Amino acid sequence: LNSTDNYWHEFGFVENRCNAQDQSPIDVCTKPTRDCKEHHEFRTRRGDYNVDSELMEKQILHNKLRVVMARRIGEEPDPPQVDFAGIGSKKLDMLNIDIKLKSEHTICGRRFDGEMQYYFFHPVRQALIAIAWLFEAQPENPENEHLQLLIEEFQNLYDETSKRCSENENTNLDSSTIEGGDSAKRRLRNGSRREQTKLKYWDPFHSDIQKTIHFWGYTGSLTEPPCTDAVLWRIMDVPVQISTGQLNQLQNILFNYRSSETCAFTSSHFNDSVARPLANELRYYKCTRTDYVSDDEREICGDSGCDAPFGKDLQPYVESIVYVSGPPTLSPTMMPF
Repeated sequence: LNSTDNYWHEFGFVENRCNAQDQSPIDVCTKPTRDCKEHHEFRTRRGDYNVDSELMEKQILHNKLRVVMARRIGEEPDPPQVDFAGIGSKKLDMLNIDIKLKSEHTICGRRFDGEMQYYFFHPVRQALIAIAWLFEAQPENPENEHLQLLIEEFQNLYDETSKRCSENENTNLDSSTIEGGDSAKRRLRNGSRREQTKLKYWDPFHSDIQKTIHFWGYTGSLTEPPCTDAVLWRIMDVPVQISTGQLNQLQNILFNYRSSETCAFTSSHFNDSVARPLANELRYYKCTRTDYVSDDEREICGDSGCDAPFGKDLQPYVESIVYVSGPPTLSPTMMPF
């Protein structure tokens, strides 16, 4: 683990902690045992990175899709940033995005279709902050247009490798395997749409993705080696809606990808999932409207919010996956770091 083959080596996380306590992921539900310490929503900036640029390096790994953000080397350009409440920091740069199928975390025993994780590093506390967005695919769901822009970048990488392997083997692969069903049509349509809208930047906090400012929180670990147990997790309480076609496309990209060097299939999936088993339950908390309302709503109606609630950026309010009123204890537990 003490080498550049370990992605987390950059931050000094080299000790194998996979057999330690306080491991992630966990199941969260309606009975938090800690109090929310946040006093405002985490405040976001989308940054200046183009979704199709080298500043967002796309990787198809054996158990995840990963986007590695180019590290800051000056004032500009900016990667996506977040100002988190309650951890004593200003804006932190986003390090990477991981997409896993199915979700690693569960809500009241329910495992979702996928989980997208955003990672940040706190240089003073030497800890990671991770935001988890759960994917929910339903037959009636329309295509998530903004998320599709990122999916298409992975599709392009997948297609390039598939084409190269096909040429090397001098054989014609079945089009359904290469294209993931109707992905070619989707790609043409979305490419046209991007040209029409002239979208320059990809916003990780676009309203197609972020429907809520509230979450479950706990201190756990990385869900891959070295399993460092210094990760403050935030599991958002409203899932990201995607179409079944998008889920199929993501599954095809991850589960059927072939190495660009050997053309061997790379996925370690089993039964259509690469989720790590749940760990023992850890103490978690839940932030709700009782703790804070959105900044925009507070500006209009005061700290208690409006009679008719709003979501982020005055978007329509969306109810949490499950209702959580608050912790069953009147004895707050301080954050462990």
